[in-house]
Amino acid sequence: MTTTHDRDRMASARQPVPWLPQQGLAASVSLHLLPGVALTTFILLAAPWLEDRGVPGVVALFLGIGLVIAPLELGYLAWYAHRTTGSWSPLRAVAYRTPLPRRRVIGLAAGLAAWFMGLLLISAAVLDGWLTETAFAWMPATLTELATVDSGGETLSGAALAVTVVAVFILNGFVGPITEELYFRGHLLPRLDRYGKAAPVLNTVLFSLYHFWTPWQNLARILGFLPIAWITWRTRSIYVSLAAHVLTNTVFVLLLLSLVLGGNS
Repeated sequence: MTTTHDRDRMASARQPVPWLPQQGLAASVSLHLLPGVALTTFILLAAPWLEDRGVPGVVALFLGIGLVIAPLELGYLAWYAHRTTGSWSPLRAVAYRTPLPRRRVIGLAAGLAAWFMGLLLISAAVLDGWLTETAFAWMPATLTELATVDSGGETLSGAALAVTVVAVFILNGFVGPITEELYFRGHLLPRLDRYGKAAPVLNTVLFSLYHFWTPWQNLARILGFLPIAWITWRTRSIYVSLAAHVLTNTVFVLLLLSLVLGGNS
């Protein structure tokens, strides 16, 4: 039975975080999209350079996570935290940190990750190739090749392959999703809270559009990630989204690496 105290506590949890001011729409859109512009630019510049040296161009994406996304997004959080609290810790700029039972986090994350991965796999099997050849045929080949495992360059071997495998697993499996969750769901989503139930929808759409390097996945990404953003907004906690995002990325990285290693054997 839900008591008056419980209802008051849940209602209070859904109020905008008082120390994190609401954000103008133009500023919010810019903060959502500009890191994606920076990473896409990096890929366009770095992929041809890597391919000239026998490294698959897709590696530029993973390098960009460590060299562009993490410094920009964590750097912004650190700057904001210092400006508002005096601390340089990025976590001080993260608002949605309501504790949740571990069992609930694991259960929700597993279900949401399975839903998200299923949509991405369907998109990869049915839509991605067709969209890159039709709606996105105008895009540079450096980007459209990301829709396939073979994105140019020679196969790697020996120490270079081992280093690449470890780097890809760490960067795309953990660094990328953790950074993005702290930035998008932990910081930017609370600052859209004045839009009420539209806040997680707006956050999800902008987060998907931020992936300028893979726009053909936007439909699957929006449908797949919206429940994750909704749970984050509803519970005022990023722990489920963190777990679901890391789980999704690590599974896909393992699938990608299995294909790449199979091609190198």
